[in-house]
Amino acid sequence: MDLFTEIGVREWLIGAGLLLVLAVLVDGFRRMRAERSGGIKMSLGMGGGFADDGTAVDSPELPNGGARVIVRTDPIISDQGPDDLFYEDDATELEGNYPEDEARQARQAAFTEREILVMHVRAKAEDGFNGSDLLQILLACDMRYGEKDILHRHEKAEGKGCLQFSVANMLEPGTFNLEDINSFRTPGVTFFMTLPGPEEPMQAFDCMLETANCLVKNLDARLLDEEHSTASLQVVNHYRERIKQFDQKMNNALDGQTETV
Repeated sequence: MDLFTEIGVREWLIGAGLLLVLAVLVDGFRRMRAERSGGIKMSLGMGGGFADDGTAVDSPELPNGGARVIVRTDPIISDQGPDDLFYEDDATELEGNYPEDEARQARQAAFTEREILVMHVRAKAEDGFNGSDLLQILLACDMRYGEKDILHRHEKAEGKGCLQFSVANMLEPGTFNLEDINSFRTPGVTFFMTLPGPEEPMQAFDCMLETANCLVKNLDARLLDEEHSTASLQVVNHYRERIKQFDQKMNNALDGQTETV
């Protein structure tokens, strides 16, 4: 009886040891995945708020959800040529054209007024942003290199759907040189969104703000308004009010045209 008891205890200890090793391996794998996806500080589903000095702080949840993040484990700069990297293409644009999109675009085209919302993100360091670091974060936010040699973000993943906003180099002529991105430096970047344009302009602005907030958090930068003054919470709310007023003005004008017809 003692022999069988001894064998049972030994097997139990061996089994427990194997389970412990398995648990350690699973936990290590989980931590590795978390480190990869959490390398870029971004509060998903959370709006980017800013203190009086333009430094990012946490703020209440966005009403329309946070910015879309694409987790990349592959190197940003590889042996591929610039033409192979995250470009918008004609196929992508065609995939985003649906009857409801065409109707919305026709309605927007009938309204001739335009408004451009501009925000800047400027590096605190005197030598500015490193191009590779900057590009890695913007690509993780699902921005794509495209028209006018700048970066664009669309309403749907992989560059599909309506254009939400774009990001340009703060220095003239505003472009990004992908062939020399590792040695490329800039004091800052400019975010801009054109109205009318996005199907959901308020959501597009929230995503633009969240992406800017991501740069502020990760690259030690400040958020500035279109006049290059610190973008406080009051300034951000003013942008939202401008969007509401523009949307209301456009709808009133187009509804009036419909009634006249």
